[in-house]
Parts: sequence; structure tokens; C-alpha cells
Amino acid sequence: MADEADRAQVQEEWAREAMIASARSAPFIPGEPGECERCGDDMPRLVGGMCAPCRDGRNRFHPRRS
Repeated sequence: MADEADRAQVQEEWAREAMIASARSAPFIPGEPGECERCGDDMPRLVGGMCAPCRDGRNRFHPRRS
């Protein structure tokens, strides 16, 4: 008989497999290096002129921009 810890482990495995499948099916856009149009940082990969944090709407810490 499975206990609660076993059921939680199975659920975690299913969730992990679903995330991996989702990532594999997502289109990959190569991008290009340059300066982000939004934050101005020089980044190795820009897509649509923006870095990943700016595309995702995440806040970034800029130590040189106090």
C-alpha cells in the first residue's frame, strides 16, 4: 500500500516529465548577441531586441545603476 510520501513522489515525477515535454516542444529562437533595447545590458542572446529577463517581465538587479 502506497503511503503519502510515495504518492507525492509519483506526482513530482509526473510534473517533472510534463515540464520536460513542454520544454522540448517549445520553439527555440536562436537570437543574437547585442544590447537589450529595454534594459540596455549587453547580452549574449537577444530575441526581438530584448534579453530573457526583459522578455519575461522579471526585475533585474543592476549594481552599476544605483
